[in-house]
Amino acid sequence: MRRRTIIAAALVVTACSSDRPPSAGRASTPDALPLARARTAADDLGRDLMGLLTSELQRGGPEAAIAVCADSAQHRTARHNAEGTMVRRVGTRTRNPANRPDSVEAAVLRSFAAALAAGRMSGDTAFTAEAAGGAREVRFLRPIRVAQPCLACHGPPESFSPAVRELLSERYPQDEAVGYRIGDLRGAISVRLGDTP
Repeated sequence: MRRRTIIAAALVVTACSSDRPPSAGRASTPDALPLARARTAADDLGRDLMGLLTSELQRGGPEAAIAVCADSAQHRTARHNAEGTMVRRVGTRTRNPANRPDSVEAAVLRSFAAALAAGRMSGDTAFTAEAAGGAREVRFLRPIRVAQPCLACHGPPESFSPAVRELLSERYPQDEAVGYRIGDLRGAISVRLGDTP
């Protein structure tokens, strides 16, 4: 809990959903109920997308995983949103522009990357902060690290099959999400809960 408070304090200088910095001292640790809701949303999305991609990798290899990711991942992610809860994936380097982090997510990703570089990878990070119009919201981010199966589409481009290179070029002409190694920080699952008291 202390670690979350420290990270929340560091995020006080960053922007919230309105892309303006919250006032000092206005970030705090979320209450147990919204924190549990955020964790559940992150768990559900992570489980759903990992199951989908693992299944496609086994069924049709990286080409099938790229196709289903391009055609289905955003739609499946949107199904996990609920009243007052927004969940999505954000990347350290983006493939799909919809996964580009906002300023708060980018700040948390930088803190995750710094912790990883120092050999002490952070876990989930959660804080409550002021959002647009003075409302309060819970922000929750869970780091995503690169595992062996990810390298087929996110590893060094020279290791990709010609079919994978062609598909990535067609579907993601502005792709930045390559060159990762096992254990690298790929991004985060990001959850926002609005209307927090």
